[in-house]
Amino acid sequence: MKITFLEEAKYELDEAIEYYDLQSPGLDQQFFQEVLNTLDRVASFP
Repeated sequence: MKITFLEEAKYELDEAIEYYDLQSPGLDQQFFQEVLNTLDRVASFP
């Protein structure tokens, strides 16, 4: 299954990543990895 994001959702994800980076260095990467993990689960079990 291919998952695509609307442009607005991409913008919101970028904003969230930036927010988490400002909260704690490296937290942005942890957050993004969790997003990717969740997308993998959604694609595997639609």
